[in-house]
Amino acid sequence: MENSKFQFKGFTIVRSLIERKSEKGSQKLTLKFSPRGFINKGQNTFQLQLGVKIEDIDKTFNIEIDAIANYIFEDTECMDNLGIYFYTNAPALLFPYIRAYIATLTNLSGFEPINLPTLNMTQLGAELEKNVSEI
Repeated sequence: MENSKFQFKGFTIVRSLIERKSEKGSQKLTLKFSPRGFINKGQNTFQLQLGVKIEDIDKTFNIEIDAIANYIFEDTECMDNLGIYFYTNAPALLFPYIRAYIATLTNLSGFEPINLPTLNMTQLGAELEKNVSEI
């Protein structure tokens, strides 16, 4: 079997915050992402830094997660074609891990767990593309 030209190599949660100001908060949550990316052509690597912020509309509940995911790609000749992988697939590959992390952490916190739905991360690609640097 042939390896993919773009591969997920792992992730790390570098910052995690959960605040609950009351046991009863609103069930309506807002979810915000702040993506940044770094391409290293010399090492054929891509690093995604993804910040996730979740809060209820009453501001009684707040979660902030900062994660770093690492990817490798085959070669720099494919860079033009790999853009779609960087901007669309990189966040989509990372989000299920963040989703599971939040569910587990909130479940262990003594409050009702937060189970985020699966999301189509395609729209995040345009924002990520604006925030990619080459190192």
